[in-house]
Amino acid sequence: MKLSKIFIVILFSTSQLLAQDIGTTEVRVVEGFIPTIPEASRLNEKAAFADTIKKVRTQEYAVVETDLKSNYKTRPLKAAKVKADKIAQLYATKVGLGFGNAWATKASIVHNSKRSKTLSYGILLNHFANKYKVPLVLEGSQPAIPREPYLVRSSKNTLHLYGKKISESRIYMANLDYDRRTAFFWGENPALPSEENYRNRFAYTKLSFSAISKDLAADKLKHHTTFFVSDLNELSENQIHLSTILSKTINGFPFSLEIELNDYLLYNNLDTRLESTHIKSLSFSPFTVISKYGIDFDLAVDIDFMSDDSQVGFFPQIKATKELVKDILLVYGGMRHNEQRHTIKSLSDENPYIHSFGINQSILSGNDTLQHLKITDMDELYVAMRNVLGKDEVFEGSVAYGSVQNFAHFVGVANGTYNRFLVDYIDVKQLHINVNYDRKLNNIISLSINADYYKWDKEVYHKPNFNCDVSTPINLRNKIKVTPSLSYIGNRQAKINSDSALVSIYPSFKNLPAQFHMNLGVYYNYTKNISAYLKLNNLTNSKQDVWIDYREVGFNGLFGLNYSF
Repeated sequence: MKLSKIFIVILFSTSQLLAQDIGTTEVRVVEGFIPTIPEASRLNEKAAFADTIKKVRTQEYAVVETDLKSNYKTRPLKAAKVKADKIAQLYATKVGLGFGNAWATKASIVHNSKRSKTLSYGILLNHFANKYKVPLVLEGSQPAIPREPYLVRSSKNTLHLYGKKISESRIYMANLDYDRRTAFFWGENPALPSEENYRNRFAYTKLSFSAISKDLAADKLKHHTTFFVSDLNELSENQIHLSTILSKTINGFPFSLEIELNDYLLYNNLDTRLESTHIKSLSFSPFTVISKYGIDFDLAVDIDFMSDDSQVGFFPQIKATKELVKDILLVYGGMRHNEQRHTIKSLSDENPYIHSFGINQSILSGNDTLQHLKITDMDELYVAMRNVLGKDEVFEGSVAYGSVQNFAHFVGVANGTYNRFLVDYIDVKQLHINVNYDRKLNNIISLSINADYYKWDKEVYHKPNFNCDVSTPINLRNKIKVTPSLSYIGNRQAKINSDSALVSIYPSFKNLPAQFHMNLGVYYNYTKNISAYLKLNNLTNSKQDVWIDYREVGFNGLFGLNYSF
């Protein structure tokens, strides 16, 4: 803005105003006068208002009680219901039937109770039998002596009944087991007696009861108590067992104590001419867990008392566990003790061709051959690991070394008419390496490998140093499942004792070659309740001796159907 314009406005305005008559004032400027005009400031054209008025949001009301004189009644609303997902249908009964070559028959019946929170029960029946003839040429003579075809017959029938009752404070369980196995490997020779004289038959019955406390409080005493009685072949071998596991947490440490009482009775049948014998045992096993330096230590002691002249057994056990990488790598090891009481039942499960005098087998030539039943004690140091290599891929391995007292193996005994086996015991040093590998290759194929290697400082009979199993299950959308598998059993050394006149027929020692089996199983689910299967065993048609003079079945197949309702 120019200065001349401002003066014009001022002069123009003063000519129209009336003012006081003020005298002229003389102002002397000592120094040079420099006129200045201050900076112009823009006025705020938008006014701001401050409202201090507040609304009172209160209201006073009163309840007036009155009757509208109406007979209308409201309908009560129903409670809302939350519908759960549909539970999958259960089938209570399943029946299976199968047939194969070598006159093989297989049958099974399963019946289970349906869903219940307090009571469940069921029954399981299984049957398998086969019969075939094999030619046998006895070695050791020149030329070899051909014999009539041998009739091989075996069967296995099992029955399992169970019941389970859940109450507020305990769980009760009852089981009844029946296991009948027959084994026959001789016949079709008119010079020999009938089959009945050469058939091993083992019938085993076991009735057991258990009670488990449900109290979950750490400071409460809990127990798991079991009682059972068993009978093999009409009182020829009995066992009475009572045990309990007591557990409680004291000062933050879990403690448990296992107490076990056994009574083993032999030849308790009054019809036998053998003297009845029995051995009693009492054992205590206290156990606790201590955590120190990030390592879990499991500490236990086994204390055994026997009714015979055996010394009191005292076996400390320790296991140290360390998780090096959480959920990935677990390492554990220590010192452990294993104990096994051998019975005719346990021996016949491993070798159905044992001598069974005093049970049910007719013995020719006045041969009174009894089995010696002892306890095998094994003390060993071990280290093991479990490593999760990746998703659906797990490796497990262990190495153990120790001493075994009364290591059980089998020696053949020939009496001129047939060959059976007796259990023999030796003390050995044992190295055991186990490897297990599981991997799910994809959504269809999986791989499973399990191998065991043994090394002893003495010769053992009918025991392989190495065995391995490999399987690759194939799952085609749960409709078709194919399970190819390979099985390898290493060579074994066999020994047979016989009369001097029979040495040329029955050699004292014999090497049993390794066995390699390739098996294939195919399972087809037609519907939810109808399925079929085909099992092809020993595709390599191996015909080696499983036990000396007892040859395995060659290639064999089995086809079956299952129906559930």
